[in-house]
Amino acid sequence: MPNKIRFFLLIILMFSIISLFLLWTSMDILKNGLSLSSIVMIIVTVLLAVFAVYALKRVYASLKRGDPLKDERTRKIEKKAAALSFYIGIYWLLVLSFVIDRFELKIPSSSVPSLGIAGMAVFFGLSYWYFSKKAE
Repeated sequence: MPNKIRFFLLIILMFSIISLFLLWTSMDILKNGLSLSSIVMIIVTVLLAVFAVYALKRVYASLKRGDPLKDERTRKIEKKAAALSFYIGIYWLLVLSFVIDRFELKIPSSSVPSLGIAGMAVFFGLSYWYFSKKAE
């Protein structure tokens, strides 16, 4: 598949993800009011939008230079970041469930998976950034 088509599909995917997060957040606010989980979801949505703009700018600049979208280094970084974020994500879910139970937070059960997934996405982004900046 040509790189320009992949870039266009990446734009559509990022727009869809951000739109779904906005829809999910607005439904949560309408259903439960402005709660802690709603505020966290708003922050995650803003972070996703900022990351999407940053990533799209980098990919576009890379395509203009004629670089491939994924090379060996990128694949290696993705593997390391996925493994690290998976392990951190497991502990994130344990900590999240402990904090909710221990402090008896009134977070709706429908928002707990979204907080877990949002945390995992943030951990993946941070670990990807760490491994991309780290010298091999």
